[in-house]
Order: sequence, then C-alpha cells, then structure tokens
Amino acid sequence: MEPRRPHAVWSLAVNAAYAGAAAVGWPYYAWLLATRKKYRTHLGERWGRVPRLPSKGQRLWVHAISVGEVEAARTFVPALREAYPQAEVVFSTTTLTGRERARERFPDLRVFHFPLDFWPCVVSALNRVNPTAVIQVESEWWPTFFFAAARRRIPVVCVNVRLTENGARGYRRIRPIMRRVFNACAAIGVQADLYRDRLVDLGAEPGRIRVTGQMKHDGVTFADDVPGAEALAREVGLVPGDRVLVAGSTGPGEEATLLEAYRRVRREHPNVRLVLVPRRPESFEGAGQAIRGAGLAVLRRSEHAAGSNPPKAPVPGGEPPVILGDTMGELMAWYALADAVFVGRSLVPIGGSNPMEPGSLAKPMVWGPEMFNFPVEAPALVAAGAAREVTGADDLAAALSDLLTDPAKGRQMGQAARDTIRGMQGATERTIALVREALGKGA
Repeated sequence: MEPRRPHAVWSLAVNAAYAGAAAVGWPYYAWLLATRKKYRTHLGERWGRVPRLPSKGQRLWVHAISVGEVEAARTFVPALREAYPQAEVVFSTTTLTGRERARERFPDLRVFHFPLDFWPCVVSALNRVNPTAVIQVESEWWPTFFFAAARRRIPVVCVNVRLTENGARGYRRIRPIMRRVFNACAAIGVQADLYRDRLVDLGAEPGRIRVTGQMKHDGVTFADDVPGAEALAREVGLVPGDRVLVAGSTGPGEEATLLEAYRRVRREHPNVRLVLVPRRPESFEGAGQAIRGAGLAVLRRSEHAAGSNPPKAPVPGGEPPVILGDTMGELMAWYALADAVFVGRSLVPIGGSNPMEPGSLAKPMVWGPEMFNFPVEAPALVAAGAAREVTGADDLAAALSDLLTDPAKGRQMGQAARDTIRGMQGATERTIALVREALGKGA
C-alpha cells in the first residue's frame, strides 16, 4: 500500500510539543551532556549531522535501536544486499552499544547515529543520507521522521516488529497521532498475530501489516558442542560424573528459589552441581551474596580463568560450592555443559531470557511463569514437550529431579526444542519478500 502522507498540522503539533518539552527540560539535558559521556558522543549525528553521502544511486537506510535489534538484523542485512545488489546499504542505531555491535556485525557498512526526532535534525539527516527507502528493525515509532519521509515519498518499512501490551497501552493515550504514524509506513512486518492485532486496534490499516515471524530465529545454529566448553569445565573443577544444572541469564530476586530447589534436588542426586549465570554484570555481586546468605559456598568463574590453579575438589559427602558465572560471553559454553537448563528472568516479572540458545543445543528447559517477552516461542516449546513451566521451588525441584532421573526424557525434550525452533525459521526470507513488495520496482 502507498504510505499515507499526514497533514502538516500533525508535524507542527508534534514538534510544538517537543519544543515545549525542551523549553522546560533543557537544564536537565545540559546536565546530562556535561556529566555523561554517552550523551556527548556523536552529538552532531544525533542532531542530524550524519555523514553526507552522494545523491546518486539507490541507498537503503537500515535502522536498529540497540544490540538486540542489530542481532535481529544479522541475517537480514546480507539477504537485503543479495536482493538489491546495486544498492548501497547504510546502517544507523540509537545507542552506543548498538553502534559498536553493528560495526562488529557489518564492518563494511557505513554506521552512524539516528537523529533526534526534531524537525531540523530529521530534515538534515534525510538531506545528507538521501535514502531511497528506510527499513527499521523492530519498533521505534518516531512521528517527525516518519511524517517527513512520507512527505518526501521515501518509503519506510518496519520489520520484525513486536508491540508489548504495556507499549500498546501507552500508545492508546495518543492514538490519533499513532494511527497516522503507523499508516505513514509503506508496510509493517510483525513477529506474530498478537502484534498485528494490537497495531490494528491502534488504528493501523490491516493491509499494511504482514506476519513474517522473528528474524532472530534464522540466526540460530544447531550444535552438540561449543568451543571452550571442555576447558571451562576443567577450570571450574567439574569432573566426569557431575550432573550439571545451569540457571542462565537470571534476574535479581530469583536466587532464593533456585537455591532452595537445588538443595532439594541434591537430596536425591548428590552429584549435582549448580551453575548460576546472572544476565547482567551489575548482578554478579548480589548473586554471590545470595548464595553465601543461603549458607552455600561460592566458586566465582572470574577467579579461575585459563592458566590459574583449578579449584580444590569438594570434600567427599560435603556440599560443593555453587558456581557463579561472573564473566561475559560464556553462556553458550555453560549451556553446553548442562544436563538441564533453567531459563532465567522468568520467576520474576521481567519477561524471560532467550530460550532459543539452550534449545539450539538440545537441552531440556525449565522456566517460570513470566516468559511474556516470548509470547509465541514459550508456549510453542511447552506444547511441543521441549520445556516445562514451573511456579516455585517445589515444582522447580521436582522438574529438575525428574530430568536428572530420566536422561532419555531430557534428550527427547532437547530434540523437540530443535524441531520447534527449525519450524520457526524462515522469517528473513518472508521479510525480504515484504520489502520487495513495499518498495516495488522503483527500488
């Protein structure tokens, strides 16, 4: 469908609101600039002074907010370049961490910051980049940018979109504006029916929306081993015969339940070891304190890196230390060592961590009831018998003990996880088809 060009009054209204907010909030913004480097870095680009590019040829501007969205574009960007071999692809992000990851993922692309959604910044950026089309990965709905692109007849395609219930609730308060923002898009590719329905409820025209799936799943690779896993086991003192439970990407507040369940499992399986891997570095110290507060010893991975002396073996019959994975970049290696995996951030209302990572390694999974960040994946994996949902220490202990007692059941669950993930792949191809349809023969 053709994007709807909003009346200039809406652009004026949005920018008048921005100007009013700036008039009130400029002292705070000035303080942020003075005290926080991340707000000063690439400030010119944020204000629209992005690289000036020649106006000749096709140019596709891909935008991703931060690290997660860059990862979602990992398979999309190569596919886009294959679909449009004559076009130049440029890439923008909103955050510094996203920019760094984009440079790692796409070292041959020009990468810059997305402009602030204020008319002079947006106009400057569009003049300098001069894109044939803009493709946004996931969902930042910037009215000024979308309206300005539509008025210039630059198609904007939003892909891999999801819209949480909290996000939809907030947008309902400004539904008249959001309806025009959504319909300024040439097309919107969403991850699931649920997100399409929410957009339509907010006023998006159904004909603009296509369910294409989650592109991150196309980047999942299947393996039985992870490089470095064996060395990791040696360095933290895991030995043959140990049964390993890995609680991966955990969130604050989950430790007490995990540690209580672990103690119950040890009554039936004295050779079990628990590895607790918090999601964020700022949670490492708190997790260590929680372990010690439960009366258990802690073995920190950071203190037993390669080349250091391995830890002493636990005293026969004694309680072995809980291993705290307090380093970054080793989660997949921990998962590779696991006999069973607890998917973290699911016992607390954070939304759950990525189940595709342990699932790709064919690990049986257990998680809590708060997996709302994965409204399609989590129910599908449970329905396929690849995972079990628990609500507290009692049923968590029962589920983990059951998996340790019956390894064949765990293998069946792991295979079901792989089969389910394979069935979810293909979103990149569907998204490229949507982009082709939206851009037509002109791009």
